[in-house]
Amino acid sequence: MSRAFIKEDDGERGNAVADIQFREAKVEWLKIQEKKLETLMNGPKSKKIPPETLERWISETKADIEKTKKELGYDK
Repeated sequence: MSRAFIKEDDGERGNAVADIQFREAKVEWLKIQEKKLETLMNGPKSKKIPPETLERWISETKADIEKTKKELGYDK
């Protein structure tokens, strides 16, 4: 096998690894955002946040969760 094929295979392997790591990072981000949403909606400290700010944060977090699910290809 020529070196050209080996280098190409190494590049493809590197791309596959990068894709897997990117997906794992997105899944982890989704978990964090879901936990954040739960805390914002039900956490005792959330009662101390001004209602307008709390509503905005909840809305932004929900939007980010939906966006991340779409990026991951999750069906609802």
